[in-house]
Amino acid sequence: MENWFSPSLKSALPYLGISFISMSVIMGLIVSKIRGSFKPFTKPTVYYILLYAAGFAIIGLFSWFRFLESNTQQFLLFQFFFLWLGILHVYTLTTRLKWVNEKTYWAEVFLTLAILFIGGLCFMMTYRLFRKDDMDVTMVTSGVIFFIPLIVYYTYRQAVAIPFKILKQWHYPAHMEIAEVDEKKLRNLLVISFEFYKKGTDKHFTNFRAKAPVDMEFGELFYYFINDYNERHPGSSIAYINDKGASSGWIFFKKPRWYTLFTKYIDPERTIFINKVKENDIIICSRVS
Repeated sequence: MENWFSPSLKSALPYLGISFISMSVIMGLIVSKIRGSFKPFTKPTVYYILLYAAGFAIIGLFSWFRFLESNTQQFLLFQFFFLWLGILHVYTLTTRLKWVNEKTYWAEVFLTLAILFIGGLCFMMTYRLFRKDDMDVTMVTSGVIFFIPLIVYYTYRQAVAIPFKILKQWHYPAHMEIAEVDEKKLRNLLVISFEFYKKGTDKHFTNFRAKAPVDMEFGELFYYFINDYNERHPGSSIAYINDKGASSGWIFFKKPRWYTLFTKYIDPERTIFINKVKENDIIICSRVS
């Protein structure tokens, strides 16, 4: 036993064994509840666990190589291999185990933890074959990264499952009479820019500068802007009627800067202030219908 495990680990072996068995049982119960019975999947799952435990053991064999100068370098090398083993695990988990489906999340988590426990023991056994430096417990913690690809995979699945945000479209009220602008709304002006195609067939954006009262709804501002521009430039007017004779639908968003991660959409039914439009902001106005 001394060749296989360090003295500090021997006392913990019973607890590790109980933990492995407990996680395996919980995984089986979850699958049984979802699939009706775990028995048809027992043998493939056992083989699966043993296969990845062997993968952990093979990674432990790299402790035989002495080309790395420090324990830190060796730890990072182990992490690299465990990360790729974790990525492979996520792939084979969804393609090789027939009990896996969209409802077996917790069973997959406990399966991965079971692999970590039994695989960690196999790793330490092979590590101790070549090194007796009592670093086996420290080195096996590099295997924690094996769990990360599963977390990333499920985070991605949850993200793509979120329904797309339904953006409010603004339509020019072509067949409605709009009251004159309230003078009270014309206070606290900001200078902003609009960028859009004046006609749907244009190939280049046109940039327009406009004054935006902070207490005016954005859709109302855009309406008055179109009217004012078309009155002053009748030969180069802004088109707001589509090919079907209906008012085009528009969506609005702030022009993203190079460092921004998310697009900030503008609600046409909210005021400039509530939309958090600031001085010199550039608003992209996009026809969508």
